[in-house]
Amino acid sequence: MKILIINYEFPPIGGGAATATYHIARCLVRQGHEVSVLTSCFGNLRGESVEEGIRVIRCVALRKKAFQSNMPEMLSFVLSAFLSLPGLLRNGKTDFMVVFFSLPCGPLGLWGKFLSGTPYLVSLRSGDVPGNELFLDRIHKIFKPLRRLILKKSLTVVANSDGLKNLSEKADPFPVKMIPNGVDTDFFTPSPSCSFQIRQNRLLFVGRFREQKNLFFLLDEIKGLIQIGKTFEVHFVGGGPLEYALKQYAKKLEIRNIFWHEWCGKEELRRHYQNAYCMINPSLYEGMPNVVLEAMACGLPVIASNVIGNNTLVRHGETGFLFDLERPEKFREAVIRLLKDQKLACMMGRNGRAWVEKAFSWDNVAEQYVTLKHR
Repeated sequence: MKILIINYEFPPIGGGAATATYHIARCLVRQGHEVSVLTSCFGNLRGESVEEGIRVIRCVALRKKAFQSNMPEMLSFVLSAFLSLPGLLRNGKTDFMVVFFSLPCGPLGLWGKFLSGTPYLVSLRSGDVPGNELFLDRIHKIFKPLRRLILKKSLTVVANSDGLKNLSEKADPFPVKMIPNGVDTDFFTPSPSCSFQIRQNRLLFVGRFREQKNLFFLLDEIKGLIQIGKTFEVHFVGGGPLEYALKQYAKKLEIRNIFWHEWCGKEELRRHYQNAYCMINPSLYEGMPNVVLEAMACGLPVIASNVIGNNTLVRHGETGFLFDLERPEKFREAVIRLLKDQKLACMMGRNGRAWVEKAFSWDNVAEQYVTLKHR
């Protein structure tokens, strides 16, 4: 089958949806399908190339940073892709399109269907679902007719968590199929040499430094734990618009046990997971966080906010702890409990690894997308 995947982000740019696009495309190629990805250019990455058997077409776009993109930059990709799409669909029969995000990429699915009759499915990721990111509510209201037309004309609609599925079905009158994210458990593995005892007390956050991730809350909680005499260090891996403000706030709080790391490649990221004791994700909202899956695949217990996405992955008391955002004392209790109980942390890490191996295979995810074409 010939499959076209459309996403304004594709590695090395973007976050979780970019990672999902890459893995789904790679697995589809391994399964014998012919896969193309239409995405944004960035730096020297322009035009067309073949990457691990995937045909990648990078459209002109105004994106300036690898880890974030604003609305004008997203729009520049959509306009450029509108011009590229007719040629892609004309040059060979495309069986169907997978469009990541109802907005901004959904209109490209509509355009492709209008041009050639090619069916498309929409993969909802997080902010494109009304109610998941409250600051986008006004935009969702403005584009409600377009969003509903995109969903109505799609072959089917997919969300990567039950919570996101329920939120979408509440906002728009269309059924949604849940297909989770996956994780590469052959690459993300527990450390073969670094024991929990060696890395004890090293807590880890990985992600974008933006409001969603609730990192000022995390800094306040770190300060509180220090004040009650707990010894540990926290490693932040990532970057984003709040980076400077966060570092200044940490200085204001006189927190000295923080280490800041820039965005990094997969190998270095794996080392961060393997050298950590526990993963922390205090987000205000999520779709389905790849970093939590990767951490669990590397044998880490996870302490996460009890929100959509996190609560699909973390089994409270088995693979980590979930805490309600309105009860920050539960976050501190979870950290203290894991710091005190190395055996518990090790058991949760093993449980998490077994859970993702069983339920979150990228090959299974890719196959589910293909199956939807025949429904």
